[in-house]
Parts: sequence; C-alpha cells; structure tokens
Amino acid sequence: MKSGKNSDKYIQELEEKIIDLSLMLKSKTNALIAADETRAKILGKLTHNLKNPVGVIFSFSEMMLEDLADYSTEKLEKHLQIIKNSATFSLALLDTISKYSRVQSPNFVLKCQSHNYIELVNKLIEEFKSEASKKNVRLDFEVSTNELFLTLDEAEISQALRAVLNNALRYSNENSTITIAVNAQKNTVETTITDQGIGIAETDLPNIFDEFYVVNTYSADKQKCVGLGLAIAKKIVALHKGKISVKSTLEKGASFKIILPATSI
Repeated sequence: MKSGKNSDKYIQELEEKIIDLSLMLKSKTNALIAADETRAKILGKLTHNLKNPVGVIFSFSEMMLEDLADYSTEKLEKHLQIIKNSATFSLALLDTISKYSRVQSPNFVLKCQSHNYIELVNKLIEEFKSEASKKNVRLDFEVSTNELFLTLDEAEISQALRAVLNNALRYSNENSTITIAVNAQKNTVETTITDQGIGIAETDLPNIFDEFYVVNTYSADKQKCVGLGLAIAKKIVALHKGKISVKSTLEKGASFKIILPATSI
C-alpha cells in the first residue's frame, strides 16, 4: 500500500498528465476547427469564382446549339474563343485550389534533395521569357556564380518562385525590366525579384500573402486574379524554414525577397 506521501505524488502526476492531455486535445480541436473553416472558405470561394465562367460556357454553348445553322465562321470562332477562355480560367482555378489545399495539409511532406539553385532559377526565367517578350519586359538575372547547391524540394520552390515571377510580370508596365538577383549570405540565400510595375499601396502590403486577398481583380491584360499564388508561395517558403517579404510604393514597382537557409532543412 502506497504511503500518503507517495499517494499524493501519484495523484499530482496524474493531474499533470490529465492537464497535458486536455491541452493537447484543445490544440487538436482548434486545429480541426481551423481546418473546417479553411475548407468552407475554399469551397465558398471556389463556388463564387466558378459560377460566372461555367455560366458563360453553358450560355454560349446553348446559344450555339440553337442557332448553329446561322453562325458565320467569324461569329463561331469568336464564341468558341469565349468558351475556351472561360474553360481555361476554370481549369487554372481548380489547379490552384488543388495546390493550395495540398501544401496546407498537415500530411504534406517536402521531397528535399540537393539542387543547383542557380540552374533552377535560370530555368524559370527561360520559362517566362516568351510571355515577357509580349509586353516587351526584360528579365535580368543578377548572380555572381553558376553553382549554388541547396537542399530543397525543387518542384515546390519552383512553384513559389513561379508565383512571384508571374505576379511581377502580370503587373509590370510595358517596356520595363524585372530583375531577379540571387545573393549568398553566410547562412542564407536571398532571392530578390524586383519589377517596375504598378506597385502596391501601403495599406495592402500587410495582407497580400493572405489567401484570397486581391488588390487588383484583373491585371492590365484582363487576366483575373483569385489571390492564392502568393499565399501558396509563402507556405512553401515557410515549409523550407525560409521567409518571404515585400517592399513597394504605388506606381514605382514592387520588390519581393525570398530568404532560404543555406544549410539542410
């Protein structure tokens, strides 16, 4: 039989364990509530953003089927292009929502290996050159070395950088320059993407990495933005134990900085 002193100690240990379990349960409950709220928000935004393009596809398809015999080639081509544009936006939205949901999942795990980061960034710049040339935007890559190996998930970091580059190009003025600079520090690698575009108002800066936060619903070329690209980029960078930040002045462009650890994560 336990002595009174040992019994008191045993009871105290049980109480402490119960408190710890209670706190863990509360934490898990809060996480589940947050996950449910995020899912509901995503579903609401998805429904809202898909309603119009799907409606356009249905309306024009119905109109074409009813009057197909009276359609000229020019009119048919015009209406088919409208349907294609609406379908393209819908598919892109579904793809973006899928990417966002994936990186937000608690089960998501990075697949990290050693990669030449300079080569990775160079590939992305090449990927954007064709689109940049349409606006006569020059892409300048500033780097002091051809090799800089980092341990990272190549596909995910590429997705994060692609989101920032796409944002820079989307809001760049014609006949301007986007500068991509990579600088190796003692313990980190900094990638700065600077454009000469429309810029971001000071009041919007604290929120632009929030999911579904949109400063300009449409870019100059009428492409709709749903506000998930930068949120995905922030999550991916955070999973790599890095940071992303932005500085901007209206009408004077924006500068995004991504800082990644130089050592293995």
